[in-house]
Amino acid sequence: MNIEIKEVITLPESIVELENEANKEGFVLVSRMIEEFKSGKNRFDRPGEFLLTAHDGDKLIACGGLNQQWNENDVEPRIGRVRRFYVLPEYSKHGVGKQLLQYLEKKAIQDFSALCLHTDTHPAANFYQKMNYVFVGNHPNYNYFKYLI
Repeated sequence: MNIEIKEVITLPESIVELENEANKEGFVLVSRMIEEFKSGKNRFDRPGEFLLTAHDGDKLIACGGLNQQWNENDVEPRIGRVRRFYVLPEYSKHGVGKQLLQYLEKKAIQDFSALCLHTDTHPAANFYQKMNYVFVGNHPNYNYFKYLI
């Protein structure tokens, strides 16, 4: 398996196949990403933001993005929010999510001092905990947090 991670500014056509697989699992996050991208609500294009895709050859197998997470106490956004992170089930136990998240974190450190995210599934929670995210369940906007520096 030769995984290639790319930063994209437009959604690849194959995002529809990824969406179909996510929907089969009961996840609407890829559908939401497509809707928000089309409407302009979120194109991962504000300062520090980006969208990544992971490919196995020509096959799109994962995606994940980073948005600004505004901190109520600061004028400047120094917290990034991991969003729309999805890996095809047949790739989920092969390190693809780890590679994608590590790539995202390495790129994020240029603009953000910490990352946050929200997940409500046990497998995802276990994954993020293994990647050193800390559960902060009482926050209204996210439930996992990690300092980058």
